[in-house]
Amino acid sequence: MPTLLAELTWQELAALLSMGGLAGFCAGLLGIGGGLIVVPGLLLLLSYHGYPADVVPLMAAGTSLCLMMFTATGSALSHLRQGTIRLAVLRRLLPWVVAAELLGVLLAGIINAHIFETFFGLLVMVLAVDLLCRSVPPVSPASSTMDHPMALTMVMGSAIGLKSGLFGVGGGALAIPYFNWLGLAPREVVGTTALLTWPVAVVGALAYGFNPLPVDHDLTGVVGSVYWLGVLVMIPATVVMAPLGAKLCRIFPQDQLRRVFGVFLMVVGVRILL
Repeated sequence: MPTLLAELTWQELAALLSMGGLAGFCAGLLGIGGGLIVVPGLLLLLSYHGYPADVVPLMAAGTSLCLMMFTATGSALSHLRQGTIRLAVLRRLLPWVVAAELLGVLLAGIINAHIFETFFGLLVMVLAVDLLCRSVPPVSPASSTMDHPMALTMVMGSAIGLKSGLFGVGGGALAIPYFNWLGLAPREVVGTTALLTWPVAVVGALAYGFNPLPVDHDLTGVVGSVYWLGVLVMIPATVVMAPLGAKLCRIFPQDQLRRVFGVFLMVVGVRILL
């Protein structure tokens, strides 16, 4: 492993550490898995360093989900200690998420790389607009997290899982507005989303890890469709920054945090599409 790390330039190390740290921080702060940080960063980094264009999206998605296991672990544990997770909601949602995620991984191996990047860029911009326009709804004391049709749970779980498996991002982009609609308190929305991200990451990482890339030679630091070398570099920064983000989540107004992150995502989306 030291030999592999020695092959990385200091610019690559700095980029990977920055991506990992920012992904962990955003996971704790906003309840997202960090994929909206890591996937765009890896699309640019891997392309710049000459990896085959047709496998870069697969590597970005698989690596993002693998890193997300560590991102979500630190964030979810922090929110568990704070008592901000609604397990009853997750038990209903998770089976649909997992089934659809596996389908998304299969589709990711079929879609053209350019089409993948275009759709991902559009997804990022749509999510950015949503974050900029959305506000935290007031919590109604009479609201119930269980009084909704199973069909709605199935549709939302399938949408979350398909998006995660296809693009390598966590469930936060769809889960957060859904949990808001169910009437969860703002901190419960963040905490429940953080815990949802962990099984999504584990299932996706395993699926991509056992899915070999369509290349005729081995790629340095890559196992299956996962850039393990990048994951190992990003893990320390991710684990350190996730608890910090979770602590700041209790201090800063959620509306302001969402708007700042929305502006950031808008810039990222434009960069991907150009």
